[in-house]
Amino acid sequence: MFSLSCFWDWIHQVIHIILFKFLSCYHYRTTFIFTPFHVPTTTTDHPVIPDEIMTDILLRLPIKTLSKFMCVSKSWNQLIYSPYFVNTHMKLNSHHRVLFRGRNGDFKFCSLLPLFNRQQTVEELIDVDSPTLEEFIVGSANGLICLVNLKFEAYIWNPTISKSKKLLKSTWGSFSTKYGFGYDELHDDYKAVFVDYYFPSFHNVVNIYSLRTDSWTTLDDQLQGIYLVNNSGIFVNGKLYWLSSSTLTYYIVCRIISFDLADETWGSMELPIYGEATHHFRLGVVGSDLSLLHACQVGDTTSDVWSLNDCGLWTKLFTIKNPLTNDLSIVMCVSPLETFSIRFGQSNNEDLLFFLHSVIMMCDGLSRQLEQHIDDVEGYSPLEVYEESLINPLTISGQGPRIRETSQSLS
Repeated sequence: MFSLSCFWDWIHQVIHIILFKFLSCYHYRTTFIFTPFHVPTTTTDHPVIPDEIMTDILLRLPIKTLSKFMCVSKSWNQLIYSPYFVNTHMKLNSHHRVLFRGRNGDFKFCSLLPLFNRQQTVEELIDVDSPTLEEFIVGSANGLICLVNLKFEAYIWNPTISKSKKLLKSTWGSFSTKYGFGYDELHDDYKAVFVDYYFPSFHNVVNIYSLRTDSWTTLDDQLQGIYLVNNSGIFVNGKLYWLSSSTLTYYIVCRIISFDLADETWGSMELPIYGEATHHFRLGVVGSDLSLLHACQVGDTTSDVWSLNDCGLWTKLFTIKNPLTNDLSIVMCVSPLETFSIRFGQSNNEDLLFFLHSVIMMCDGLSRQLEQHIDDVEGYSPLEVYEESLINPLTISGQGPRIRETSQSLS
């Protein structure tokens, strides 16, 4: 069935083909060289198009189109994969995708926008090859996704450019492991965190993998008497966040624990005051902000969404009216082991997409009613919302050691 989104996709493809032919012809009239700042220049005195303008054109093209330009010449390939180009392209192009997994373990993805338009079908999902099977999604940052399989093998994967790096084997992996993945901006590094708990002693070991150094750091018994609740840490602004509990029996959430990826230190913060019902909190993100969902108990009709402001204070953003059907009410009341995310739409009434426990729900921007339930797209369940990027984990890995700061225990 022909749709408006398909029409615009066709228009974009035609434009990109024309642009590709034009720039490819132009390429053979001039030759690129690189300055120390990776800004391309040419050896001709009077180029048809100034180098700065052509670079600006390339920076605004989608990655799918850029992949064709990489084949034009070695110099263009070097330009597109240069740190200057990769970082600038990511800042100028914010395209988010949703990663789906089928019942057979295969992966597909789609853009975020069609889900707001309620047009997505499985025929429009695009296949993507993953580096391993039976994966658990740890998290994503700048287009890189961290995967873990049942063999305790971990990968850092960019599905947009189909590049992946298998992590060196370490001693992580226990009866209960909590995970985290994020970007350390201070050191321009990507780190995976694995917190292992050993019973019955409650002893814990924290293993940290650095992609830049391709090495592991081990911190012993950093979280004395504290159990991290959600399986995957939420990554926001250089830190990973988990709900914490002092007991394993009922997951009574008492506060939020953070881990700073730059200096590898632990911190904590209080929850909004909600009496004794704190075990109904769930950690997540709204847009790009750390957030909490005070989820319903069975029979409740609303759930509150909180966000952490720049001053470190919790602010109630809005109240969601829970779904009226019983099956959706059960989804809203899942355990704090699960995280959530809310994405804003582009329409005037600002509809919201609510991702929770492999379920997508539409929240009406005016009434705040959770009204549409998409538990899968014809057999494919949503796993992760990630950003397109050109970042190659293989080129970052092993670039050299860096100065590490001493880690501190949480008091």
